[in-house]
Amino acid sequence: MTDEFENYDAFAKQMEERFPKMFSEPYGGFCCSEGWWPILTNLCANIQHHLDWKNKKSEVVPQVTVAQIKEKFGGLRFYYEGGDDEIRGMVRMAEAWAGNTCETCGKPGEQRSGGWIKTLCDDHEAERQQRLAKRDIDTNTAT
Repeated sequence: MTDEFENYDAFAKQMEERFPKMFSEPYGGFCCSEGWWPILTNLCANIQHHLDWKNKKSEVVPQVTVAQIKEKFGGLRFYYEGGDDEIRGMVRMAEAWAGNTCETCGKPGEQRSGGWIKTLCDDHEAERQQRLAKRDIDTNTAT
């Protein structure tokens, strides 16, 4: 469990240092698993590149500031202020990409039901089903 928190802290610090303008406001952290971190890294890089390029051409596009990033109903949610239509398209694309990517490992995945809706690859779905089955057995033997 410690490694998971250390990985999260390192990822959050890396993102805040690499994209200080985007994470300048309190934003609530990254409430999704490691499998989606590359998607978020690419999204933020593309957003900031677009902003820098547009604003260098004297077109004023408001700086994107992240409000919240989370998983909800098996999908990525990226809430932000600022930007333009191109950035809205980038965010929709990243959210769609995450909807087909395992939240845990980043391999191809699909939305799975059974309790919480999660986007998982076959291997992580099998692990999840084993945990759910064990929990059900433990619950039934306790009563």
